[in-house]
Amino acid sequence: MNRNLRATANRGFTIIELVVVVTIIGLLVAMAIGAYNKVLNDAKVTKSLALVNTLSTGKSLFVGDPRTTRAKIAAFNGRPDGNFAMIAPYIRVNGAQPSSVADLLQLSGFPSSGITITLGTVDDSSFGGSNTDKAPTVNGYAF
Repeated sequence: MNRNLRATANRGFTIIELVVVVTIIGLLVAMAIGAYNKVLNDAKVTKSLALVNTLSTGKSLFVGDPRTTRAKIAAFNGRPDGNFAMIAPYIRVNGAQPSSVADLLQLSGFPSSGITITLGTVDDSSFGGSNTDKAPTVNGYAF
């Protein structure tokens, strides 16, 4: 009787048991990678939206500043993506004021290339203008 127990105990795993274990591990890894990619993409979307909110706030503060004239708003709307310097004084990222779009991306922790920021326009209809408020966009990171 003792001899039969020893023979069964030294048998090891069957090939079927090993295949089942490897298959289960593979499925778990596939699910983990999918979940990781979703979390990573959600984080990128959140980071992009935070930058859009920062830019929108900067534009709102620019328009709301008593020193901002109709001429400044018209100049900004004439070339909004080239006039980042006009809203830069109203933006703070991690306590610092960005000096350019590239600096804004660096301070925000974005990659240095492949990201496109569009500032949009501000509403100048109360001054007789034809522009409505267009929200900023961030492309090339999560979208």
